[in-house]
Amino acid sequence: MNLRTLFLPHRLAFIEFTEDSEHQLIGEIQQLLVCKNLYQGPIHNKYDTETIRGITLFQERENLPVTGMVDPLTYCRLHQASITTIKPQSPATKRADFTLPRANLLIATSTRQLTLFNGNAPVRQYPVGIGKLTTPTPLGDYAIALKVMNPGGVLGTRWLGLNYDSYGIHGTNKP
Repeated sequence: MNLRTLFLPHRLAFIEFTEDSEHQLIGEIQQLLVCKNLYQGPIHNKYDTETIRGITLFQERENLPVTGMVDPLTYCRLHQASITTIKPQSPATKRADFTLPRANLLIATSTRQLTLFNGNAPVRQYPVGIGKLTTPTPLGDYAIALKVMNPGGVLGTRWLGLNYDSYGIHGTNKP
């Protein structure tokens, strides 16, 4: 079994660019695209049409949702992960199975509660924060598209990225 480990140089909260925006991180992204032969323009820290084209080509190559935007999943995939091969001990021992075949999460913003369900049966409840005025909790049904351990900063030790914009469920560094 291979274990992929990725230590990001920046927090995922900083990743949100619009066309023609400028940021040092864009230059780093342009350099990563150059290394993958997907960008031939200058490294000028500007999120221009050529950079968007490189991101789009990268997303197509990696079978990611093609948006031309740098979302947390695209940013993580741009970076090289270290791979460690783990060999199971023999004889293989049966481990506890913590998977839920019909797992669902419900966040009730009015009570600030996250409930884990197995089908229609609640399994556990957790208190949660629900965002702020500039980034309110989005309403709707979403799937978890990305799981990151130790994303850094105020995100705590876990990031569950949703398949909606750059929103996610995360811990905190100040419980």
